[in-house]
Amino acid sequence: MSRTRLERTDAIATLWLDRPDKRNAMDAELVKELGDAFDAIAADRSIRVVVLRGAGPVFSSGIDHSLLTGVMQTSRTQPFAHIHHQLQDTFHRMTRLQQPVIAALHGVCLGMAFEFALAADIRIASEDCVVGLPEIAFGLVPDVGGTTRLVRAAGEPRARELIMTGRLLKARTAERYGLLHEVVGPADDLAARISKRATHLASLSPAALGLAKTLCQASADSGGATSFRLEGVVQEALMMQPDLLTRFPSGLAFIKAMVADAE
Repeated sequence: MSRTRLERTDAIATLWLDRPDKRNAMDAELVKELGDAFDAIAADRSIRVVVLRGAGPVFSSGIDHSLLTGVMQTSRTQPFAHIHHQLQDTFHRMTRLQQPVIAALHGVCLGMAFEFALAADIRIASEDCVVGLPEIAFGLVPDVGGTTRLVRAAGEPRARELIMTGRLLKARTAERYGLLHEVVGPADDLAARISKRATHLASLSPAALGLAKTLCQASADSGGATSFRLEGVVQEALMMQPDLLTRFPSGLAFIKAMVADAE
């Protein structure tokens, strides 16, 4: 039985974690299906935006214990680095997508699930959501990109405190720490807000969005001089788009509307 579900609404693809009876716990099969889905999305240019959702009352409770015990057992006969790379690469495949990825979080999003969400471009949660990386309670650390991405999102001092204590956060606190981009009211409001964000992103230039995403990722890993140069390289490529001038009227209308709707 499939553990994920991919739905299409025009140019927006919604990828569901679909194990509500298991609180969308992430087992080996679910992780494999995620990787396959990201590969399919990467190859489909008609998809302009990706939304991550969890079926049922929570986004995801985190890693399924069967996956954790399986990794421990397999590491006795195979190099742990190889197994570890395979897990990390699934989330890396999402970060390599040229399409923007929005994680819509509700209920709880813990451990490996929050590592998954941290790999998304935009994280929006309902105010009832609780997030965090409690791996330290099991004598472990977040290792599927969670430590690295938490440091980048919240800064090293805050990330160190959260990882060492395993402290869980309500959505409003997580937003204040820079771990969430937006918090909405009741969970019922989440779908409407996600739809508005996704529809807006789908209306923008796919080339500009993809290169903007790549540029930000590269700048985070580069020194200042390299990052400044990358800005010019990316802009030069975008200025060669044959339809660029035709976008100016809609661009001006967009700015006017955003000024009126600024938050």
